[in-house]
Amino acid sequence: MSAAANITDELCKICDGRIECAPTAILLISLVHTLYGYIGPEPDYFGRSNPAPPGGLKKKGDDVKYRAFSKYKYQDDGQKKIEELPDVVMNEKELEYDFVIVGGGTAGCVVASRLSENRKWRVLLVEAGPEEPKMALIPGLTSEFKGSTVDWQYSMRPKKGFCQNRHSLGCEVVQGRVLGGTSAINDMAYMRGSPADYDEWMLSGNDGWSFSQLLPYFKYSEGNYDKDIAKNRFFHSTQGPLDVGRYPYVDDNVDVLLSAFNELGYNYTDINGRNQLGFMRIQTMSYFGERVSAYTAFIDPIRKLRSNIDIETEALVTKVLFKDNRGSVRATGVEYIKNGTMTKVKAKKEVILCAGAMNTPKLLMQSGVGPKDYLEYLNIKVYNDLPVGGNFHDHLSVCLPVIKLSRTATTSKFSEKLKDISSYYAKGTGPLSANFQVVAFLETSLSDILGTPDIEVRFRGHDSNMYYDRIDMCVSLLTPKSRGQIVLNATNPTFGKPLIYPNFLKEPSDEKKLLEGIHEVVKLFDTEVFKTAAFEFDPLPILNNECKNYEKVSEDFWACIIKHFSSPLHNYVGTCKMGSSKDPESVVDNNLKVYGVANLRIVDASVIPKVTRGSVAAPIIMIAEKASDLIKTTWY
Repeated sequence: MSAAANITDELCKICDGRIECAPTAILLISLVHTLYGYIGPEPDYFGRSNPAPPGGLKKKGDDVKYRAFSKYKYQDDGQKKIEELPDVVMNEKELEYDFVIVGGGTAGCVVASRLSENRKWRVLLVEAGPEEPKMALIPGLTSEFKGSTVDWQYSMRPKKGFCQNRHSLGCEVVQGRVLGGTSAINDMAYMRGSPADYDEWMLSGNDGWSFSQLLPYFKYSEGNYDKDIAKNRFFHSTQGPLDVGRYPYVDDNVDVLLSAFNELGYNYTDINGRNQLGFMRIQTMSYFGERVSAYTAFIDPIRKLRSNIDIETEALVTKVLFKDNRGSVRATGVEYIKNGTMTKVKAKKEVILCAGAMNTPKLLMQSGVGPKDYLEYLNIKVYNDLPVGGNFHDHLSVCLPVIKLSRTATTSKFSEKLKDISSYYAKGTGPLSANFQVVAFLETSLSDILGTPDIEVRFRGHDSNMYYDRIDMCVSLLTPKSRGQIVLNATNPTFGKPLIYPNFLKEPSDEKKLLEGIHEVVKLFDTEVFKTAAFEFDPLPILNNECKNYEKVSEDFWACIIKHFSSPLHNYVGTCKMGSSKDPESVVDNNLKVYGVANLRIVDASVIPKVTRGSVAAPIIMIAEKASDLIKTTWY
């Protein structure tokens, strides 16, 4: 086979079914990869592909010794073949830091940056994924990272009540396994949620977490360069390291959608200001057409300037180490595997878990902190009995590809796409410099708090935010009452993927709110704006299932549609809930310290007691800013 054919085969693998694998598409992807580099292979924690270090074989010596880990078995998802793990080298040199931060994601990057401001403190940041690839900075390619090697590739347990479009696969999960975490592969939306969200946190027993107390932390991060928004100095700041603004590229459909909401009587609003109800062209974590992740904002600028921060990438933390002194439990450090070597790290002050709403509870449980009965069943030594993994929830979204375009379709010929790539590479403009842009927040008749939204609507190009002739209308539930759970994989607690039971729509009010939201959004098709722009309602793509057997626009029809087209919005929270000591669901207190364990703190989405009304990246960064202050106050 020729070299050219081999390249074509490799490029077809890259296509991965999301776009047509025709010669023009191959050339296009090839050009993008040439300019911006590839996403690397899966992290190789066990050193299979690199069994020997430079200079020869691994040998027993002063620094390392062999330790067999054959008692573990590695299992991907409960269905793939179980295989023995290779032997792992044990690093006998125990490293020591003041703070060990597990997870270099959205929160971990912020905490590592802020704590390393004190040059007397030595900080270690351990990340399971690789360095942030340059391709991740391109907004138009966001969807390409789902399911890639910079994603954990988890999925939820299949159930018939939701995500039926994925058949037996279960709902898709997107969690970044890369420096920057999910902020490096998400939709970049900058949404703080409603002030009422944080006041609810405070009223439920979390002193110090009201909106007025948290607004300074939002502003401390924010570097808003959008003049229309930033002029409101009460709510916004232009001084922070996190660039916030709007995309430089706007296609015709953005204006049509905004005008249609205006015709329906909704107000244009700053959703991060006083009033969240209404619509806007979204604010994003980007800078003039390039993604700004937590890594690029908080770590990249300081990484080479501070000698007191070390970053280990492609290093999988397998255990938090505890010392139990007559019932008094203290976190002393962690163990991690990197390239076939197991290393122990001691934390003189604190271990800080920032591994996210999936992996933080997983790591806690496999280390011995979690539901006692289940951990004992798995023969894991229990250091503290806590409801770790409970209270799991997310915004459930129903995405319907029903807006058919003719006059304003953005599909382009190959020559135009080439021009778009070159204009993005040269100037940072064009379709590659943008993602979804229109968002609206609506209030249903079932709203819990008057004047706050419980439905979010966003619009995105079907299959592509760059070139499309159909728009997905996504209606999301902002205030879910249903709660799920994450548990360890009993076959392999350490290396197996966690079992995720979301329990979406378990509470009847969740489906009722979604139904009301869908009914409201469908009214857009009655607007003169939609009619003038020739936006056509085309139900064919949502009738390729048993829903076509129901009477159209009946409640049963829409309930069927929700069952088939629902999917998570990837704002997972709650699995290590922050709450008072009297709350039986709580795992951490209002200082984010784990109950019953000294020197262990959790700083990520898992501590959020009740999900905010909007994407959670901005709230997670705020939590990390506040946590950094709490930690500094403790140890200064």
